[in-house]
Amino acid sequence: MQATVTRPGPWTHRHVTAGGTRFHVVLAGPEAPLASAVPPPASPAARNPETAAPAGHPVLLLHGFPECWWTWRHVIPALADAGHRVIAVDLRGFGGSDRPPSGYDLVTLARDVAAVVRALGHDHAIIVGAGLGGQVGWTLASLEPELTVGLVPIGAPHPLAVRSLPMRTVMGSTVQHLFFNVPLLPERSLRTTAGVERLLRSWAAPATRPLVTEGAEYYAALLARPGAAHSALESTRRSTLTRAEVQALNRPTTVPVLSVQGEFDPVQPARAHARDTHHVVGVLQQVTIRGVGHFPQEEAPERLVDVLLPFLTELAAPPRQAQSQVHSSIRRQRTGARRRTSFIRPPGGIARRRSARTPRSGERGRGTPSSRAQ
Repeated sequence: MQATVTRPGPWTHRHVTAGGTRFHVVLAGPEAPLASAVPPPASPAARNPETAAPAGHPVLLLHGFPECWWTWRHVIPALADAGHRVIAVDLRGFGGSDRPPSGYDLVTLARDVAAVVRALGHDHAIIVGAGLGGQVGWTLASLEPELTVGLVPIGAPHPLAVRSLPMRTVMGSTVQHLFFNVPLLPERSLRTTAGVERLLRSWAAPATRPLVTEGAEYYAALLARPGAAHSALESTRRSTLTRAEVQALNRPTTVPVLSVQGEFDPVQPARAHARDTHHVVGVLQQVTIRGVGHFPQEEAPERLVDVLLPFLTELAAPPRQAQSQVHSSIRRQRTGARRRTSFIRPPGGIARRRSARTPRSGERGRGTPSSRAQ
């Protein structure tokens, strides 16, 4: 079966060279979104004035393992119709991007993403990452907070939070992780539709497995190309962080964060998400979407968009103004001033918002106890 990276839809495909590596990107939405722009009447955002204000910040979508840009196929049109400039990127080793022999650590992947943003003519973006893409987003927010306007990790608690858990599981189960490290067998499995389908089904919620496996044939076709499955497995096989990764991730995250978790996610435990508060200084919102597993963007894309749009609207201020708001928020924390908080109430989801405080000397940032919206 021949693999075709590009697929038709309400988007355009481009290849961008950044840092000597070529990346496949998918673009949708207005090239220069304006705060005063009005979405088409048929769009969901137009029917909901509270979420109809598009932002001037590009929204960068990063996929997880073993997928590519296609995992966002239901989300891209919805965000574009709401007036956002949407950029879906294939990480190195995945989809239509290059597959170099090295560079699959989180720091290099984050540098890749920053280079792609700048190569497309932008100096800032809102990062939305699922799984591996969320881990890359956490790293980018620590390395380049001036480029990262906001962060939405989906099924991706902070990498240091995951590794701080006693008796932690890796990628959903120790047995599965051990299988990924067996020579040749995982590559052979990922080259087949049946193998990819088994993996996707094991990470999805029971009721939504048919929705997730719709893309199994496409993902398998891309992974069947020479060296593709091996490259995709490089990041998954790593169970320890390098010194550079730890050094980068030890810097507290100062940008606004909206952390999204599936209720039945078997890959990352809820207790790992709870420890995100140790690594965020500033606004941290935590949302659980009911009835889904590790792939909310495919299992319940409409509910995920309902969660995303209010957060994107909050970040709709121009770049300098948004940055000053973050800095003033931190200053208010230091002076003990009380900050107003709002809650996201996604249909069928549990919404929490944690208001973090500035850590004391020798202490990482912790949020105050979460609140639940009924």
